[in-house]
Amino acid sequence: MLSIPGVGRHLAPTLIGILQNIERFHSEKHLRGFCGLFPRRADSGGVERAGQTLTQGGNNRIKHALYLAADTARKTDPELAELYWRLMTVKGHHHKQALCAVANRIVNRIFSVLKRGKPYEVRDREGNGITMCEAKAIILERYTVGENARAGRRSNRIEKNS
Repeated sequence: MLSIPGVGRHLAPTLIGILQNIERFHSEKHLRGFCGLFPRRADSGGVERAGQTLTQGGNNRIKHALYLAADTARKTDPELAELYWRLMTVKGHHHKQALCAVANRIVNRIFSVLKRGKPYEVRDREGNGITMCEAKAIILERYTVGENARAGRRSNRIEKNS
């Protein structure tokens, strides 16, 4: 579990303590539901609404741990950094929405690592294994969200709440 970016020596015991035995989860979807990382469903007339808030279900301690792991992982894993960058810059999501999407990916990785029993390996776009230094260089070069994008999300949120 320590091989997964964002899950360090402090969060791994918390996650293992809460999850206990991975065999009790049938799939990644089942584990995500346990963690409370499903969006609330609000559809009417056969139309689904995108961008719903997360359900209130799930263990709050694991949700908080995954949120912290997602914030760290987006800075060390190019795949997660690309997801975060795309949601922030292209899709116009704010920081918390993007981190929840990253947390979902981390849950999938936790499930995979614990089921297979093999450590996670950080890879580049071509699928080649890379070091943490190389990963951080890729992120710095390609997937840095500018301050103007962050400020734009904050001002939009403030204007909506006013």
